[in-house]
Order: sequence, then structure tokens, then C-alpha cells
Amino acid sequence: MAANPFLKQLTITTLNTNYSLLTLMQAIDASVTGRCAKLNIQLDPSAGAAHLYIGNEDISGSMYGAVLLAGQVKVWETAGMNIINASQIYLRSDTSGVKVNIDLLVQ
Repeated sequence: MAANPFLKQLTITTLNTNYSLLTLMQAIDASVTGRCAKLNIQLDPSAGAAHLYIGNEDISGSMYGAVLLAGQVKVWETAGMNIINASQIYLRSDTSGVKVNIDLLVQ
């Protein structure tokens, strides 16, 4: 069973490459389902001038839902229902090797 909350750091290894959030999390813990009531994604404060793009499968440097700078956080929260689906969230960075901090809570 996955840790709850799931509090882990992921690495975006290659710049300008789309990564499934769920795939990155399951590389650390295969039991993560990706369904949650709360999800925080933070571009690590050590990321310097890197940008983290957050979007769907068709994410690109010009097509995204949010962009984070070092230390910034994107928050999704529902009223106690596990309706956030990490399999629909993709990450991309303009810099290789950036760290992304994930806080995921299942209720």
C-alpha cells in the first residue's frame, strides 16, 4: 500500500520531454494509484531559472495549464473526494535534472 500522504521528490531527467506524473510516482512506489483528494506539485527551490510546465498529455512549451518557477507550488484540492487523477497530469521542464516535490493525500 502506498504511503498516505505520499511525500516524495521526483526528477525530470531530460529537458523538453513530457512525463506522466503517475508514471514518475510509480517508479518510486508501484502501489500508487494516482487518485487523490489533494495534490501539491512544487518545483524545488534549488531549481534556479528552470520552468516546470504542468498540463495534459499534449503539453508543450506553449501549451500548458500552469508554469512554476523555483519554489512555487500548484495546488489541487477537493472536498474529501479522491477525484484528482494523476494519470491525466503531465510535467515538462526547460531544464534537465530538476527536482519536483509531490505531496499527494488520499482520503
